[in-house]
Amino acid sequence: MAASRLKQVSFWLLLGVGALGACHKKSEELPQKPAVAKADPAAVKASADKNRQSLEGLKPLFNALSDKFVALHKEFDPLPPDLPDFAETRGKFNGADEGLGRMAAKVPYLAGRIDIAEKSGDLAELQDISKDIERSYAEIPEVDKIALELVHQVQPFKRMAEEVRAHEKAVCEPSESGKAAAALAKKVAAPKTLPPK
Repeated sequence: MAASRLKQVSFWLLLGVGALGACHKKSEELPQKPAVAKADPAAVKASADKNRQSLEGLKPLFNALSDKFVALHKEFDPLPPDLPDFAETRGKFNGADEGLGRMAAKVPYLAGRIDIAEKSGDLAELQDISKDIERSYAEIPEVDKIALELVHQVQPFKRMAEEVRAHEKAVCEPSESGKAAAALAKKVAAPKTLPPK
């Protein structure tokens, strides 16, 4: 019985060692992360500062766009979603609003990337960040143009919604003559009590 246990233990031990050996790769086979060459610290700091300054310039632009979309929310949100032909315009508004949210979220993300790249002395990363900031500046006029289009596109739907509300109000609320007729019908239908004998 001890010999059989010894064989089992030996088998499992050999299997485990073999599996470990098969999983172990030589260091040449593993992909090597390229080493970041440390750039001149003064150049890194100057690039990081320039990126931070450019990033600060984006904030008021994003705030102005956000204000426009807050105003657009006041126009779009009260409108019933089932207005005829409104789905496309509402979708455009929601997509642009969501895109603006993502763009605004890039500011803190890029600020974090700048800090990391500066600490690591990665000038190439700082140059990539600069390109991302430039792309953000280029996206702002596009979103601003969409906001302006939406201001004009929502107007017919606001009028349509007002007409629908006015029609519903007219149907639901009786007119003055209708109120008088209802009062008369109520009097006629009321049971009459006879005076006591």
